[in-house]
Amino acid sequence: MNADMIAAWAVENGFHAMASGNYRRHDNAGVITIEIKRMSFLLIDERQGLQPRLISRLFKDMSLTSGSGRLQALLRDRNPNH
Repeated sequence: MNADMIAAWAVENGFHAMASGNYRRHDNAGVITIEIKRMSFLLIDERQGLQPRLISRLFKDMSLTSGSGRLQALLRDRNPNH
């Protein structure tokens, strides 16, 4: 997985490009921001009334074959009890 693949996935999944390497999506539950760094990305899940949830992954830890599925799983796992 690399920065271009994360950016393409973000756009395909309803995120809007902000500043270079930053993508944001708003929904009824709150705001999700993806910040793409040089060798990693940070997902910030901000739900209304709850503490922000931060998830950071190195690109090398995301395989090419399952990378998109793993990103999708991070978004589905928006359980407020975590």
